[in-house]
Amino acid sequence: MSEGTPLDPVAVARIGVLVRTRLIGLHQLIAWADAWVTALEAPPTWLTELCTVRTEDAARGLLSDASAFPSDPAGHDAWNAEFLACLLLRHRNGALSWADFLDASGRYLDAAGGSRGCEEFFMQLNLLERMGYPEDLARAQREDIERSLVGALERMESAHRRFEAEARGD
Repeated sequence: MSEGTPLDPVAVARIGVLVRTRLIGLHQLIAWADAWVTALEAPPTWLTELCTVRTEDAARGLLSDASAFPSDPAGHDAWNAEFLACLLLRHRNGALSWADFLDASGRYLDAAGGSRGCEEFFMQLNLLERMGYPEDLARAQREDIERSLVGALERMESAHRRFEAEARGD
């Protein structure tokens, strides 16, 4: 399989995370799929279908069917970290406030399971609210979380850059 392409189920799973976290939208996803359908001699059916989806739910379904998610708990922790990294990237680009990032991360981890608990994020959000949202506290929280997600941030920043370049046809 070609690493980082629509033929790589891990790369497709990462694109699914980009979509689920709304780091990329349906318009960008369709442009990416169109570029790959044009570039591949025999594109997979799911990729061709992705070019014509009308909803993000339909797109997520196609991506999920074509991707590879780990079945062991250690693998789930890596996927959870990549999901949190995408939320953090949305915060960095101004799409999420810090409080919204903490809330969304806690809610995701509460439902996802894994070794990293939702309490970490909900406790930080509660502290932030009680203290009146001081920027120095938010900055310290952000730095701690970024350090804990450094590997996932690198992977997802790279996946996001590659995705955007491919969607543009670069």
